[in-house]
Amino acid sequence: MSKAELRAQSEQAMAMATKPVVKLPTKLVRQCGGCGEFTSVMVDPGEPAPPFKCKVCDRPSRKG
Repeated sequence: MSKAELRAQSEQAMAMATKPVVKLPTKLVRQCGGCGEFTSVMVDPGEPAPPFKCKVCDRPSRKG
């Protein structure tokens, strides 16, 4: 098959598809510059990434 025939076949298959394309959330993994701890957060498509917050460094201290 030539490239043009393959392209026509793929365009026809895409036109026949009945399921919509669904974008899934993205998992962002970031590392803290202070303690080196990794933190992950799920971000929905089209949404901006939230500000980074370390699970270890941002904990309130337990003094008492």
